[in-house]
Amino acid sequence: MKQAMKRAMLSRKLSRLSLALGMLPIAAINASYLIAAWEGAVPWCVPYWESCTSISATGREGFAFFFFKATMIPVALLTIWYWILAQAKLADFGYRGSAIPALGIIAAIALLCYTLALGAIGDSFQLTRRIGIIFYFTFTYLSQLLLVYQFRRLDIPEQGNQWQLLMCLIILVLGILTLVLDGLLDNYDDYEDGFEWVLALLLHCNFLIAYWSWRKVDGSNGARVGMAPEQTTAI
Repeated sequence: MKQAMKRAMLSRKLSRLSLALGMLPIAAINASYLIAAWEGAVPWCVPYWESCTSISATGREGFAFFFFKATMIPVALLTIWYWILAQAKLADFGYRGSAIPALGIIAAIALLCYTLALGAIGDSFQLTRRIGIIFYFTFTYLSQLLLVYQFRRLDIPEQGNQWQLLMCLIILVLGILTLVLDGLLDNYDDYEDGFEWVLALLLHCNFLIAYWSWRKVDGSNGARVGMAPEQTTAI
């Protein structure tokens, strides 16, 4: 009974963290843009399709500089906690790998480095921001994709997993599209910022879908604990 209660509490924590990691970054990024536009640091527009400014530009100056850091640093720390708890939860179903938490934590550290370097002057800080955002997007996506795979690999029945897989496929198609357009268009820079906004939105929406997934796993948990070693996976 105590073990079942602990597993249920872990699922609730994961669902709440998923909700926070979906809502907080989306709210913070868009609020930072509104603050920066109000202060005159970036133009007024709809950045998702007008591609008028980058996400980074919204947190470089004025009050938006402090707001962006005050919101995204906690997000990075919550992301580390989320992937640690996800590892513990998957272990209940027989998962013995380390790739999912490792990739997720690397992504969180990259986000932390990017956020701390934002607004600082110098080539090294610019390189840190560039590497940080690329690593955050890439490793967050990979950890989300592996999570979807493990839900299916470990036969964890729930309803949100299909939507997570669909979102991962959409993100993959969009990522490939950006690479193709970058090679074909001379003016791809005019569209790059818009793609960045959309990719960030989709990645964080995947956390919102994960909120639904984690809420649904408890009903099957007990049947999967104590599975035979040959049913586990080390990915």
